[in-house]
Amino acid sequence: MFTTLLHTVLNEGINKRLALKILEESRWPQNALELFAVASRLRDENLGKELYFSAGFGGVLPCRIVPRCAYCTYFVAEPFPLPDLLACVRKVEELGIRQMHLSGGSNLEGYDSEILEMVQAIQETSDIQVEVNLGPSLSADTVKALKTMKVVSITSSLETFTPELFNRTKPGDSLEKRKQLLEICEQEGVPIRSMMMIGLGEKYADRIEQLFYLSRFSHLYHLRFSRFYPYPRTALHNQLRCSPWELARTLAVARLIMPRINLGLAAGNEPDDLPLWYAAGGGNQLLGVMVSNRKVENKTNPEDELIIINERCSVYNRMPLMQRYLQEMGASVISKEKIQ
Repeated sequence: MFTTLLHTVLNEGINKRLALKILEESRWPQNALELFAVASRLRDENLGKELYFSAGFGGVLPCRIVPRCAYCTYFVAEPFPLPDLLACVRKVEELGIRQMHLSGGSNLEGYDSEILEMVQAIQETSDIQVEVNLGPSLSADTVKALKTMKVVSITSSLETFTPELFNRTKPGDSLEKRKQLLEICEQEGVPIRSMMMIGLGEKYADRIEQLFYLSRFSHLYHLRFSRFYPYPRTALHNQLRCSPWELARTLAVARLIMPRINLGLAAGNEPDDLPLWYAAGGGNQLLGVMVSNRKVENKTNPEDELIIINERCSVYNRMPLMQRYLQEMGASVISKEKIQ
């Protein structure tokens, strides 16, 4: 029966009913393995088998969302100082990274001048490719300006698509403004990144609705999946951790819906999640280097490389560990230039 479902999707196309049925029935390993095989084949046919690394700069601006989201610890009190940011960019380039994204925080009143100044400063000293992720903090004029500056993409992470769940877990944020930013980017022809959180409390049908909503954006190029983690000192610290099985199956169904979209991993995932992600049809971009506007004190794995830039910021390189995992699976990582 499950084989028939997959055969129908491959030959006749997918709809919400079929996607939901596949997601529900893939909980059993024998079905999931069939789903993963199909999803991986679609990935290989549409994106190829070669992967490349990018870098993430977190907490580049303070989060002005009040009250804070019920699960979030990724916020800072002060902007990432430009001299420190540029020093980190240089170190990231030395590591061979050619693409980076600037993330967080969000400000419903706008971070237009701040992000334009930051991107301009980077472009004046580097040819690294820049992506922007500040939630619903950008006006239409800023989207147009960033397009002129040739940013690789603009992110609007919906996280959850269910209004009730969004309002309960993100009471200070705006789902409508995040959706509006997607629409603006689509109208302007700017490549779009988005993110969905798995295990926040949504139903399977909610996940399918979000995937089909996102699939209608012709400029969507990257969808990342976050695995809910109950961080201490957050309102949801007692909620159950999302299993990697839930994320992998959802991602594989996303591959059936969006065969040409890069499907990546976001917050709440670790390098140990890479094999299941890749087997389930994940994309070809990997977050291998993380830059923090805070000094990181210790490595979490001996293969990682911790680079202290100064007393205020650090570069955390996970590429050696990730490359080993991928090589053990027969996957190869290349430089960004080779796939353009």
